[in-house]
Amino acid sequence: MGTPLRIVEERASGGEVSRPEAGRELAVSLRNCSLAFGDVQVLNNVSLDVYKNEFLSILGPSGCGKSTLLRLMLDLLKPSPGGEIVYADKEPSIGMVFQKPVLMPWLTALQNIVLPLTLGAKKKLGKKEAREKGEEALKLVGLQDFRNHFPHQLSGGMQQRIAIARALAAEPTVLLMDEPFGALDEFTRERLNFELLRLWESPDNSLSSVVMVTHSIQESVIMSDRVIMMSPRPAAVDEVLEVPLPRPREVGMEELPAFHQTVKALRKRVKDQ
Repeated sequence: MGTPLRIVEERASGGEVSRPEAGRELAVSLRNCSLAFGDVQVLNNVSLDVYKNEFLSILGPSGCGKSTLLRLMLDLLKPSPGGEIVYADKEPSIGMVFQKPVLMPWLTALQNIVLPLTLGAKKKLGKKEAREKGEEALKLVGLQDFRNHFPHQLSGGMQQRIAIARALAAEPTVLLMDEPFGALDEFTRERLNFELLRLWESPDNSLSSVVMVTHSIQESVIMSDRVIMMSPRPAAVDEVLEVPLPRPREVGMEELPAFHQTVKALRKRVKDQ
């Protein structure tokens, strides 16, 4: 059957920029990015490419800097001198979904989605247009019938779907996700995994690339095209591994031999770190 896990890149220090594969277009590129908080070195010369039309997962030990990588891509943090982040688009549209939904408890589901669209100087929308986009986003995640519900009236999974809808309403081309399903039970998590894949594959939204931080090896395999393995802090890109499962991903693919062999290989690499 062949090797189920193909090593695309392997770096000891993450010092070189990975080469785009033939026919693949870059969305975001981190080049030689280091970062320290005071005396604590968090990232060490990290280089990482995100392609358009790609689902990418980031795995690594707790506290190694995975979330910091997302904040660099979101321009909330700046790399140390010598590092840079290059975007394919001059004005990149990047959305963010956090581990917790971070919903305003006094606002309805629809109002939580609409509010960010009416703020900010660059892409501030009028109330009518913002509401229309909010309604469209609710429909994408299948919660249009809960538009007037408050967060305390929604389950944890529904709250996270509202958070995803809020990010999608801004029409991002790149979506960053920081352990978005980590606090959910296994059944809800699995269902939302496939709902997210359905959204990403849908032509009804602007989404092109997804970068997701996760601690779940199984989740990274079933969802991703590539898995980034981070080393312990100070973190570097240890390996980039390609997942050999076909798209679209479907329920039941977890039973395929390729899935089990890939999960097993990833577990071994995590233990060997």
